[in-house]
Amino acid sequence: MNNTLLIFLPSVIVVVFTLILIYLFMNQENRRRHQEIRVKESSEMFKLRMQAYERLTLLLERLNPESLILREQRHDLSALQFQAHLLKIIRTEFDHNLTMQIYVTIPTWEKVKAAKEGLVRLINTTANNIDKKAPALELGRFLIENTGRDLNLYFNDAIASIRKEMNDLYGK
Repeated sequence: MNNTLLIFLPSVIVVVFTLILIYLFMNQENRRRHQEIRVKESSEMFKLRMQAYERLTLLLERLNPESLILREQRHDLSALQFQAHLLKIIRTEFDHNLTMQIYVTIPTWEKVKAAKEGLVRLINTTANNIDKKAPALELGRFLIENTGRDLNLYFNDAIASIRKEMNDLYGK
């Protein structure tokens, strides 16, 4: 029995030691793979966030009242038709960029929404104050004239928030 123990004990020790080494190696390998995945995801997230900042800035620039009205001006429409057309464009543009909210902070997204909602209010209020059968050109002119400081502040504040967030996260 002692003889058998002397033969098997070193074998058992070698097997246990080998299993421990394999376990430690596999653990280390798993940690390394997870780290690689995190680095890759971080790089992908950086690209997605930068794209979101770019797209939201472009959205705000496209929805800026002067830019929107000059780009979408139609001479063949009435004021009522032009109002509906502008609201549809705003909704489409905004819906197209809706998923970008997951890449920015809640306060930044709220500022983007506030700019859009302020523009919709301006269009509806201005359209209610002019004749529905007036030409679209008249609604466009009144919108540009009545844009006002508050609406520009919404747009500028949203863009500034996007820039600040981007600079805070990734440096200047």
